[in-house]
Amino acid sequence: MALSFLPRPLRAAAPACAAFSLALTLLLPSAALADPVAVIASVKGKVEVTSSHGGPAQRATFGRPLERGDRITIAPGGAATLFFNDGNGKSGGATAQGLPGEVYASVSKFVAGGSRETGLVALSELRSAPAEQDVPFLVGPRKTALITDRPAFSWRAVPGATRYKVTVSSADQGEVWSREADGLSLTFPADAAALVAGGEYLWEVEAFSEMKSLRRESSVFQVLATPQAEAVRANLGRIRDSAGGDENAAAQFLAGSYLSGLGLFLDATEHFGALCRLTPTSPSPHEALGTVYTKVGLMDLAAAEFQQALALTREP
Repeated sequence: MALSFLPRPLRAAAPACAAFSLALTLLLPSAALADPVAVIASVKGKVEVTSSHGGPAQRATFGRPLERGDRITIAPGGAATLFFNDGNGKSGGATAQGLPGEVYASVSKFVAGGSRETGLVALSELRSAPAEQDVPFLVGPRKTALITDRPAFSWRAVPGATRYKVTVSSADQGEVWSREADGLSLTFPADAAALVAGGEYLWEVEAFSEMKSLRRESSVFQVLATPQAEAVRANLGRIRDSAGGDENAAAQFLAGSYLSGLGLFLDATEHFGALCRLTPTSPSPHEALGTVYTKVGLMDLAAAEFQQALALTREP
């Protein structure tokens, strides 16, 4: 089946979700479109896209922006989901409504921000074999906004460490709380007050051996203001309902891209991780996950995801 996008007026403030197909290869630069007509949200089976600018058809994958006139070809048994900016969505001929334009804007921002260059930077840093002490050991949250006001914290092991001291502080309050852990994660203390909505925080982990301090590292995060957090939760619910639930690849792609576009990188990694598990042979979820890791400075994890994406792209 072949489909064409015909020129038509764009309604930027309208909702958007749809089903068709797309093509994008990880080995080619991403299309840098400021205002695409649609974005690919999921692909199943053989789906190809021929650009309106000419050239051979390319394999369809998650995340490619589409322009007016791009031609979509779906082989028998194939399927795909497109996310439109005009408020209409189709999946197997059915029409879906209900996603606001702000969701499309955030998804489009994330898709347009990813590129092959980002992946090559991560791969280059991995090949340079940074010293172990130069690899960040704080995993999350780092350099991200958060929906929750009671986040959990995680980090990587420091050789020789037997315990870790976790401290959360803010410019307004100074030290908010401090706890010790012997593992590599800490849930938000039940006896601590929730963090202030709209607040900016620094958290620090200091690793200790039995005799001395071994390493200390800190990172920052921001808790969304209550109205923003409520709006994000509502839009995530709309994405889930419109795209067929959490077991649908399109729902995970749209949620992850939407959150990434808002700077909610920690939450985005959960959705892209789920997408990797739902579509184990697709390279694009790994590329998306690698892009998020790059944004928060976890270049070794980013490089591993980009390498996995490249390996899957090369598979027949």
